[in-house]
Amino acid sequence: MRELLEQDFEVAVVADATAAAQVEEGDGFAAAMVNYRFIANTIWTTKEAVAAISAAQ
Repeated sequence: MRELLEQDFEVAVVADATAAAQVEEGDGFAAAMVNYRFIANTIWTTKEAVAAISAAQ
């Protein structure tokens, strides 16, 4: 994702298609979502991503 952003792409993360570890030390998914909100251009659901891709075609 960072590489794409550095190349001036807009990046959308599909949250419900993302997984991360749930360990004693913490919730990896929650941490990822916090980081994505700082870095990505947007966070979508799969339904939103499919609609955006369909509209762009």
